[in-house]
Amino acid sequence: MIPLRVLELGNFVVPAYAGMILAEQGATVQKWTNGKDPILGCRSGAELWAWINHGKALVNRPVASLPGDPPVVDVVIDNFRPSTLAAWGIDPEDLAERHGWVWVSMRSEVGERSFDLIAQARSIREYGPHVPFWLGDTAGGLWLAFKALSMHLARKPGHYVLGQASVLQKLVEGELLVERPEPLQGNVVPWDPEAYFMSDVAAVVEYKGDRFEEPVRSRKWKLANLWHVNGRMRV
Repeated sequence: MIPLRVLELGNFVVPAYAGMILAEQGATVQKWTNGKDPILGCRSGAELWAWINHGKALVNRPVASLPGDPPVVDVVIDNFRPSTLAAWGIDPEDLAERHGWVWVSMRSEVGERSFDLIAQARSIREYGPHVPFWLGDTAGGLWLAFKALSMHLARKPGHYVLGQASVLQKLVEGELLVERPEPLQGNVVPWDPEAYFMSDVAAVVEYKGDRFEEPVRSRKWKLANLWHVNGRMRV
């Protein structure tokens, strides 16, 4: 059986995380890069770059060369703005049809401004530097990988677009669909009578008469105790 062959295009975390997940599950992933990804300009960017691109073949090749010399792949993933692809003469729908690719793009639903840009700005303002700012990107990457794999297995080549805002809001979709009795009183979640709250040093859950506290864990503890190999989580 030929493994899934993936071409990863784009910048920042979303396509890189999708490519990483697919590579970890056995796909052959090539990432076209010029070595100028904005990730490298972030704090600890070199470490993030190494983590999110392990298991891939990094190819120094301009994306604009894609139409004239297409690679042999099954799936293409990207997060470029439509105007950027158009400026390079790249039409994902046409290329996907001509070469039988599943091409999945992550884009904004409104114009070309990323919802994630706004979400991250709000989260950093509210939570300070402690929030992992790529959390929304990794969620988007999971959906990107899932969509690409699903369409490949279904043998449905074509160009598919995922909306970044919708992907992030999917995480809290239940809040929109599940009716909750009102009002909310104290720490009791109205649709589940158990109590959830935070102390200064731990998350606390009371369930069926039992009380469980999960302390805030240091990086040292996580490396010593979580199921991993050399710091990489095993799935």
